[in-house]
Amino acid sequence: MRYWVRALCLSLALLIYYNLFGVVWEDRGTVRKNAPAAYILPSEFTRVLAFGQHGLLSDFLFLKTLTFVGGRSQSDEAMAEDDWLFVHKSLGVITDLDPYFVDPYMLAEGLLAWDARRPEEANEILRKGVKYRDWDWRFPFFIGFNSYYFLQDYETAATYIMQASKLPGSPEYLKTLGARLAYYGGKSKTALLFLKQMLAETDEPLLRRRLAMRLEALEGAVQIEEALDRYHEKRGQMPERLGDLVAAGYLLVMPKDPYGGEWVLMKSGRVFSTSKFAESESGH
Repeated sequence: MRYWVRALCLSLALLIYYNLFGVVWEDRGTVRKNAPAAYILPSEFTRVLAFGQHGLLSDFLFLKTLTFVGGRSQSDEAMAEDDWLFVHKSLGVITDLDPYFVDPYMLAEGLLAWDARRPEEANEILRKGVKYRDWDWRFPFFIGFNSYYFLQDYETAATYIMQASKLPGSPEYLKTLGARLAYYGGKSKTALLFLKQMLAETDEPLLRRRLAMRLEALEGAVQIEEALDRYHEKRGQMPERLGDLVAAGYLLVMPKDPYGGEWVLMKSGRVFSTSKFAESESGH
């Protein structure tokens, strides 16, 4: 009898919560300029609303978050700062309710670290995954990569990658990658390795599409950088412009940036895209 009472209370709470979200987000377009960043109840309240069914409520909130992000993508509307704050707070509440739920951590890495360029916020959530899913090598791996690639904190990166390498099921290359991250170099190749692994671990369609697009962009960058290395090795100098790589036969064609940017050769010898590997305001 108690189970049915709890289930009924939870159903009513979810219905109220869903309708509240609906009203808030429908009116959000008219109040965005004056509204605070995010509409998500704190963990203290959601735990009460769960009536002991934390897993069920976390599933519901995760679906709401996915629906929100997917709606922005389908309508070609760029994510604003308060949208990302909503995603961050939502994923924080979801993982407070069910810290063993793996999908929110994957979404935090794919969206907050890469799309929103908020690696500190992604790491904040991922550290929860390291604590509760202490057998899962992926979460210290993600924190290590974010620390290296986005934050240039090589000491922290090496520490987390080495931690990941000691957990069951971790790829063999992590054992040497930890040492490699302690030295700055091969940034694009390191990102390529990371993205391939993350794509293999991800089932969510929206996240897979974004990761695949970024993987294509990084593959282009690596292809150009390898051609630059061959050019420099043979000629003893860097080309004046990237087009020289095609003219001299080091590249058959210049790879396209799927984000629509133009490749630029920096004085350091690294390759940069004007898109910064970010989708345009139109979402394309």
